[in-house]
This record gives sequence, C-alpha cells and structure tokens, in this order.
Amino acid sequence: MKSMYRQYLDGEIRSKDYMDYWAVNNGYKNYNDYKYDYYNNKNNKGIHRSMSENKECSFYLGVYIAERILSKVFDNVTRMTNCNIGYDFICGKGFKVDVKSACLFYNKDGNNKYWSFNIGKNDTADYFLLLAFDNREDLNPLHIWLIKSNEIINGVMICNKINIKISLPYKFKKYEQIDKLEKLKECCNTLKDLR
Repeated sequence: MKSMYRQYLDGEIRSKDYMDYWAVNNGYKNYNDYKYDYYNNKNNKGIHRSMSENKECSFYLGVYIAERILSKVFDNVTRMTNCNIGYDFICGKGFKVDVKSACLFYNKDGNNKYWSFNIGKNDTADYFLLLAFDNREDLNPLHIWLIKSNEIINGVMICNKINIKISLPYKFKKYEQIDKLEKLKECCNTLKDLR
C-alpha cells in the first residue's frame, strides 16, 4: 500500500489531507493546530523572530505583507485567521480566495527569471490571487493576477497544480488586476514609510 506521502506526490490526495495526517501522527488535532502551536510557542520562547521582523520567513511575505495589505486593497472581504488551510479570504460574494505571493527569482545563469507560486493542489479555494513582487527588500508589487481555481493553465486546472511558474507575464494578461495593482503599490509604499 502506498504511503500517504506517496499518495500526495501522485496527486491522489490533497495537500490538506496529507498535512492533517502528518499533524495527527505528531500529536496534534490537525495541521492548523500544529501551526498555531509552533508559531505561538516558539516565538514566545524567543527561538524564532516574529514574522514581522524576519524578511527571510515565508510568512513575512505571505502573511505579514500580502494578506495584511490585501484587506485594504479589496473591498468587503473577510480575512481568515493565520494558518487557515485552503484559503485566506472570503470575498463579499462568498468566494474563497487563496492568496499567494512570490518575489522574482533568477536562475543560476541569470538569464531566466520567473515567479513561482505554491498552489499545493488546493481544491478548497474558488480563486487564487497571485501577487508578484520584485524582491523582499524593496517590495515593489509588479503584478496581481486573479485566477479562478478551475482555469486551465498549460493543460491542467490550476487547483490541480503543485505550483505555477510565471516567466512571461503577458501570457497572464487576462487575469491581471491593474486597478488593484495601483492600490497595492500605494499600500506597500505606506508600509515602507512605517518601517
């Protein structure tokens, strides 16, 4: 019989199912319980810096920056608690939105650049909101793409992908949120002034 991890890699189970399985085997109720315990207890003991102070932490860009400012960019959204599995917001129309953010990555020779967004075979979200930044230091937003979860990208529904790499932004023009990008830039500039 295949292990749960192998089933996850083969796309037979969702990442949420595997992460919950892993957490239960490690003494937690579910993966949310593990993440809550890990980030609260470790930070309280001084083992880790807060995500707001640690730019290298994935939560810094994904939660502290992206999720925090998006509630100011989009109207009428309900933000979920940190570490909510599957989605980060519910919009005014009741759709579940999973926010993903990435900084521009250059391959080893420096010729190719792209953004890589971890989708994790998420079939819970109705939409994916992808935020593309230049780098962690400057945090200049370059693109916002809003993509429905059942949209076909390179022959596969986006919700069935482990990740999505965008190297040619013009191919995603139909998903671009130009008006929201301008608001996002304003919010990021305000955030920079506060640092």
